[in-house]
Amino acid sequence: MASRFTRSLASLDLEERILNIAIIVALFASFLPWLSGNWLGGDAVSYNSFGFYTSYIGIAVFIMMLASLLITLVPLFGGPIILKRQQKEIVRLFLALLTTVLLLAALSVLMQVTYEFARMEIRFGIYIEIIASIVVLIYTFMRWQEFRHAGNPDQFHHPEAPVMHSERPESIIPPPPPPPPPPPLSPEEHRHLR
Repeated sequence: MASRFTRSLASLDLEERILNIAIIVALFASFLPWLSGNWLGGDAVSYNSFGFYTSYIGIAVFIMMLASLLITLVPLFGGPIILKRQQKEIVRLFLALLTTVLLLAALSVLMQVTYEFARMEIRFGIYIEIIASIVVLIYTFMRWQEFRHAGNPDQFHHPEAPVMHSERPESIIPPPPPPPPPPPLSPEEHRHLR
């Protein structure tokens, strides 16, 4: 089973591998510190994505990133295909966009806290997660565009561009010939003024 998984993993294209690595980095960054410092009482604290005021956002982002990863990994482990390819690209794009927006909202909450409490500071965990989320968003958008391009090639070709016979099905009726040019105009008579 391990050899089947490694063969399936090797069969993924480069963009899919980068996308899944970025998702794994984002999942790992959820456990890194997002905020740390000293409260007014002098207690040293450190919070990751599952703590502090942003815990609901952190949990939601973790679940959405895990869902994006499972869409790819479950079929590689021999499980059922969760979503068809058309739905998979749209769902992953939506999840990536939503996680990026939620992470930026969490960052704004943490920035507000650091403005109010000078001894608290934002840590590297949220920055890593935002960068990984943006990479996921870019690559899911690229995959979605690639899927749209592959699904509707006529949309991306000029109608007068030459088309290979393998791309055009035989059942398409050829376009009608262009209309004939208009007849030439009769010569005009010019009168000379004296």
